[in-house]
Amino acid sequence: MKPSLELPKTLRAPEIDEVPMNSSVSERLKLRETAKIVEGFKILPKDNNPENKELAFNFYAEINIDNSKLWDLILELSNQMPDEISLIFNHSDCDPEYGKYSDKNQTLDFLSKYKTEIISDTFIDIGMIFHSDSELIEIFVPDSKYIKFWGVDQESFLKSMDKFDLKEIDGIEFVDEYPKVREPLRLFDKNTTDSNELIELFRTNFK
Repeated sequence: MKPSLELPKTLRAPEIDEVPMNSSVSERLKLRETAKIVEGFKILPKDNNPENKELAFNFYAEINIDNSKLWDLILELSNQMPDEISLIFNHSDCDPEYGKYSDKNQTLDFLSKYKTEIISDTFIDIGMIFHSDSELIEIFVPDSKYIKFWGVDQESFLKSMDKFDLKEIDGIEFVDEYPKVREPLRLFDKNTTDSNELIELFRTNFK
């Protein structure tokens, strides 16, 4: 049986009767059945894109991990960031908002109260960034709940991947490359914080 990635309960592939027949969406849905959406990562060197030329990162990675381990991987990768970081957050269909630079450990302590929402609310994006003239380090979790990582120390990054037994996978794919259905977290857990309320909490505490 093909290994599959553990997704949050709020994210799934559409049923065949939820997409138009004989459409590009239904074709993509069929292709998803054999997609390489598995645990692992891909890593790319900084390219020659003019937009990247002035940015002080050395590599970019995208990481799939089972949803139940996502928070722990965020914590692990945060060890590669300095003591002061800025929170990034937004509704998934809005531009990112950036918090003021704050103590990293205090930020993580605050976020830990909402870790269920962070790993499972598919209507928010969240991340952390440190950006100076000499370094750009960023952890970003889009609504499809995998990790995008911009880093400077590739060796340390690979050690973090080893801790979670994550391998570089040739041809790895990500859930947002295919049709998907997002459902509100509160349909599954009434005790969680609503997406809008959570964004307001981030604004109040970090902007």
